[in-house]
Amino acid sequence: MGTSKPSRRASTLTGTVAGRFVIVKLLGAGGMGQVYEAQDTKLKRVVAIKRMAPKLQQDERDRRRFLREAEQASALNHPNIAAIYDVIEEQDEILLVMEYVEGTPLRAVMQGKKSLSNDEFFNISVQGLEGLNAAHEKGILHGDIKPENIMLTPEGRIKILDFGVARRFSMGRPDEATLTMATLSGAVNGTPAYMAPEVLMQKPYDGRADLFSMGLVYYEMLGGPQPFETDSIAGTMASVLHTEPPPIEQLNPKVPANVSSVVQTMLAKDPVQRYSTARDVLVDLRRVQEGEKPVFARGRVVRRAKFNWKMASALAAVALVVSAGLLLRGVIGNGLRGAGSLSQSGGERSATLVVLPFEAVSGDAKLTAFGNGLVDTLTAKLMQFGGNHPLQVVSGAEVRQKNVTGLGQARQEFGADTGLHLELQQSGDLVRVGYSLTDAKSGKVIKAATVDAPVTDPFTIEDEVAKGVAAALSFELRADEKRELAFHGTSIPEAYNYYTQARGYLEDASKAASVDSAIILLGQALKADANYGRAEADLGSAYWQKYESSKDKTFIAKSRQACSKAVDLGNSGAAGHVCLGVIASGTGKYEKAVDQFQRAAQLEPTNEDALIGLGGAYESLGKPQEAENTYKKMVLRRPSYWRGYNLLGAFYLRQAQYDDAVKMFQKVIECTPESFRGHANMGAAYLYEAKYAEAIKPLEQSLATHPTADTYSNLGT
Repeated sequence: MGTSKPSRRASTLTGTVAGRFVIVKLLGAGGMGQVYEAQDTKLKRVVAIKRMAPKLQQDERDRRRFLREAEQASALNHPNIAAIYDVIEEQDEILLVMEYVEGTPLRAVMQGKKSLSNDEFFNISVQGLEGLNAAHEKGILHGDIKPENIMLTPEGRIKILDFGVARRFSMGRPDEATLTMATLSGAVNGTPAYMAPEVLMQKPYDGRADLFSMGLVYYEMLGGPQPFETDSIAGTMASVLHTEPPPIEQLNPKVPANVSSVVQTMLAKDPVQRYSTARDVLVDLRRVQEGEKPVFARGRVVRRAKFNWKMASALAAVALVVSAGLLLRGVIGNGLRGAGSLSQSGGERSATLVVLPFEAVSGDAKLTAFGNGLVDTLTAKLMQFGGNHPLQVVSGAEVRQKNVTGLGQARQEFGADTGLHLELQQSGDLVRVGYSLTDAKSGKVIKAATVDAPVTDPFTIEDEVAKGVAAALSFELRADEKRELAFHGTSIPEAYNYYTQARGYLEDASKAASVDSAIILLGQALKADANYGRAEADLGSAYWQKYESSKDKTFIAKSRQACSKAVDLGNSGAAGHVCLGVIASGTGKYEKAVDQFQRAAQLEPTNEDALIGLGGAYESLGKPQEAENTYKKMVLRRPSYWRGYNLLGAFYLRQAQYDDAVKMFQKVIECTPESFRGHANMGAAYLYEAKYAEAIKPLEQSLATHPTADTYSNLGT
């Protein structure tokens, strides 16, 4: 075999070598480039290599953007997505190294069949949406969904191909998101017959464009013809923009009406009338598969504002995703009224404290897990002080979601002015915890101290550090706060030790091994104390994490059983009900979710997880007034803290109440003058309203504090 280097001038790369890859043969070609089979000489595996078409490499900006987006897409790791391994730049060539998928293209599977069977349809459609949802939750669009880019392996697994030429958009949860409006207009790449109308019109678009394309794939799977394809590109584009395909049940009477409703919602011309997220489609598909009615399909839920092209990608960025990682954490809240009447409370300005992540102890996984768990439980304890003292504590979930590791970063992200850092050492049966409070602006250490306690007494460690922090910040704990501080859900040290380690592993719930370790440790905690309600609730959370990552429905039952037991024990506080609310939301049973989150809020009126879950469930049910009132309660609960205002501002954007959104983001700025977030969100809000001149100043202020690609993109809009 030859050893020549690839050249863009050569018509084929067969027989050449690119890095450690020997290119074997051409597999196919299209408008985006050529695809080759290649051999990885180092890892001894077959790969696919995509050679990008020269026209896509000629503009240096497009070239850099493509490389950046390919790098972002390479972070995708999902069983229903063909992986991207590497990007090679060689002699003006761009080569994408991808997973080689053996199987049959969906187009070939459909050929010769009038329609796929129900089992085939649900198997393929659910897997495809799971892959798409995983990508969208990381802010990655595909941009060219069609039957040719979906493979069915011999094992029956679906693989979506070509995420290497995907596009990026910004997406996040409204409690922590910096709202963005990444404009994706420009040259149209893809297959016109499968493009959403907003893409063909070169307008900003988001994940709903992929849902439109996937809806067309489903339409064909169920026996319909490709509804828009004509003999010319111009005719095809006109058809996409103006032709309404008949409901698939009219063409194939065997298709259930509920399935047809799901597909028709995906095919809406106006993206506002489509599903908001791939997760919503998944919920409806699973409900229909089980014989239930869809809850998000058109005509069932009226919850969307009048469409505005300029809002397209940003509305996806603030879509509410009710997830175990967000909700199954013990935090706190209060109550309220009147949208425009919200104002920051008077008096002294609250300190904003962040408990920084624990640094791993080399060679001691057990102590590291305990340290991570201590950070989590201590954060929850300190958050309880905010209701009666001038102190706001950044939740552990926020710190994890923004991957904050240092105090300077916490100051930019959250406006934190004080940081708490913990260090652990163990010598024999004694544990020493060193803690220090540091001023974020000056870097001066406010207080440093140590706490020594036997390994068998984990309660003392947490309690003494919390008392020391309170003393350093010059406020005295009330009698009820001291009682709450002393409550740990169990009086058995061994059980609490196991529980704290489990919480530490759940800090890294994205790793299956960490969740498995947490489940084992929670089991040991419950063995030591069978009446430990909080451990049961967290066990339910861990099982839900297992379901989220594997989609194995047996974990839903295990999660529900553990959470129900936590409620029955009567000593888990709101945690058991929050856990059941998460399960109900995650399975599309939003009325049940409302009931559980309301019960949680009744037990703990200041529990933020309960309020966030309740607001999200109300939105999913198309009850915006109830959702608004719920988010307002979060503001009254912590009137000096930015998070509630940010949530409420994001809600107002989803309702197209732009002036109210701007007011809330102004409050974010007042609460966190050192943070970029409020300025960035206010700028984005002005963009949604097409007030471009007003958007410039806050976007520039955001960039001066914390430059981000998304804010630069918004400013360029």
